[in-house]
Amino acid sequence: MMRKTLKIAILIVFLPILLSLDTMTYDSTYFAKYTSPENIHFLSYTENWDEQKLQELYQELILNTHGEEINLLQEVRVRGDAKPSDSNTRGQYHSLTNTITLFHGDMYLEPTDFRETLSHEYGHHFSYHYFPEQHFPTSNWANLRGLGDMPVRWDAFWNYSTTSHKWYPQEIMADDYVLLYGATKSVEIKDVYSNEAFYRKTVHDNDYISNVLENTSLHHLFEDVTGFAIDSNRYLETPTFENFHEGIASFKIMKKANIAYRLNVNYIKEDQEKYEELLFITEDDILDEISFLLNKIDHSTRIIELSLDVLDLSTSLGLQTKKITIQL
Repeated sequence: MMRKTLKIAILIVFLPILLSLDTMTYDSTYFAKYTSPENIHFLSYTENWDEQKLQELYQELILNTHGEEINLLQEVRVRGDAKPSDSNTRGQYHSLTNTITLFHGDMYLEPTDFRETLSHEYGHHFSYHYFPEQHFPTSNWANLRGLGDMPVRWDAFWNYSTTSHKWYPQEIMADDYVLLYGATKSVEIKDVYSNEAFYRKTVHDNDYISNVLENTSLHHLFEDVTGFAIDSNRYLETPTFENFHEGIASFKIMKKANIAYRLNVNYIKEDQEKYEELLFITEDDILDEISFLLNKIDHSTRIIELSLDVLDLSTSLGLQTKKITIQL
């Protein structure tokens, strides 16, 4: 009863503001349509997306952890063009109409191309249902997420700006959903060696805040509130820099197999900069430290900048450490 009362109170407070947001009206001139068993209407507004592709998009949707809230989702729209007010936007969720809109459907032609975007937008739908208090800095989620001292924009409803996108609480929460409950895929080893997998890994959009994949207190909150267990295979710790000695950089890592680590090294010399990438893949869950020999150090090297990309080969989830600067 208390939870229901809180939802109603929040809706009453914010309804006038929500009504003023940019909400796309219903457009009956769709090219193709598919209706899911949950009665979600998948609508295409481009000839590049037919009913078959919309049905495959539905299959992508249900790969995300979901419960009763999926029955409240009304539509998933695929538009061929860009969003008029922001050409960089790939997806948008409308909380009043329970509608997801995917943009650039003439560029992204396969349902898998929208996997992460669809997970993020469904994350909005999921979190508005289970965490309606997410916009308040006093919420349990904000506290356990460690947002108290961060420049979070709690004024999202009346002062939204795309330049601050990653700092709005609803965007942080939606990406939390992607990492904790969203659809995952395994990584082909050839894509690791070509670096493609590192560029396509699923990461949190806000890399200034703490790693949600290792925040077990937050995991318990999500599980208690939603009733959905978080797969323990998603747990991924942030490596910590140990030391640099005689050209070797060492990092403390979690004991877990099939994790790829790519060390990004920038050598700042007297008259130029050089870049190097070094790869290490764990084969078992025994190692708790890894080391890299830096190959391009010479007498002219003044500064070395290091960052470590982490990629779970089983899930394609990952992260990147903060940059470490070493003066020689």
